[in-house]
Amino acid sequence: MNDQLVVGALDTADCPVYVPMTSFFESSDVQDIQSEVQRVPDFDVGLEQLSNGHVDILAIPATIMHGRESEIAQSGCEIIGARTPRRPNLVLVSGDRLYYQPKSAIIVTNSELVRRQLLRARSDLAVMAPKEIPLEGSAASAPDEAIERARWLGGLQERGEIDGFVISRAVYESSNQSERRHTLLSFPKERGGAHFLPPPFSDLIALIARARFPSTVSMRVTEAEGNTALWAQSRVLNELDNHLAGIIGLQVRHRHIGSLLRQAEEEKDPILEGTFQSPDGEVLEDEVQVELRMELISEDGRRTLALNRLVSRLDYEYAIQSAIRDWGQLLKEASREVPKDHPSDAEAPPFIVL
Repeated sequence: MNDQLVVGALDTADCPVYVPMTSFFESSDVQDIQSEVQRVPDFDVGLEQLSNGHVDILAIPATIMHGRESEIAQSGCEIIGARTPRRPNLVLVSGDRLYYQPKSAIIVTNSELVRRQLLRARSDLAVMAPKEIPLEGSAASAPDEAIERARWLGGLQERGEIDGFVISRAVYESSNQSERRHTLLSFPKERGGAHFLPPPFSDLIALIARARFPSTVSMRVTEAEGNTALWAQSRVLNELDNHLAGIIGLQVRHRHIGSLLRQAEEEKDPILEGTFQSPDGEVLEDEVQVELRMELISEDGRRTLALNRLVSRLDYEYAIQSAIRDWGQLLKEASREVPKDHPSDAEAPPFIVL
């Protein structure tokens, strides 16, 4: 390209955009594209700059994009894809790992999803939101801004008033925490351990451009796995009620056959192994797979409704739409009252309350 490509980057505390986009355009993969990355103060200003031609691409956290697709289209722009999440998992800031926390340890998180996940892993924990911490005086007021709130929680932890708190990796680094971090993994290192699916759009960067943006450029600045994650998660959330979006765990990623076979061996899963390998040990197919994992946990953490799908990337769009319909049916059945088998039976509540 002869002209310079100007990229507007919008940061949030949980999903920095400017630094990773700058690093990408400085990489050897796109050194032939002359580019400049600029910060934009908010979404409205960034979209206006994009539609007016002051920037060519607007890179934003996908959480900001969701629900504003019509606004983007009306401005003459379109979503061209996404960058693959690098650090979607949250971290527990504490001197001890989750299973080594003392009984009734106070763990603080601003996420309702994470509070439910923590209670599923350890029902004895005292899991609460920042505003619920039993403090007195001015110290009881938690800052609204994520980085300042993390520093405030770090101070409470140093004084022994809480045992730990959960934040994103980006906030952990930006708030200069002195305490250790423990990543809450979506796949536990030990079989049977707790897993923590990340919130929707976690660490996912969406890219927006004006209509008829050159496809040759968009294919180079976006990533296939990021595009898949953005497409699939957007459609899942569009089918959910707004109150469910904040309590659902959702992850979409590409999986290679080699990693799936290693997982099958580690977990002693003959079904997964037999899907991609013959009895003689020959790999039956080598196509990249798309993995969809989603779950809804009850408020007390005791019940989980989950759906996992693994499909070929060649036809993942149809398979994801099918999974969304199946998920809707699961929600309907799991949230209805259980009918009595006999008039003398006791009332049976729903498996999970939405």
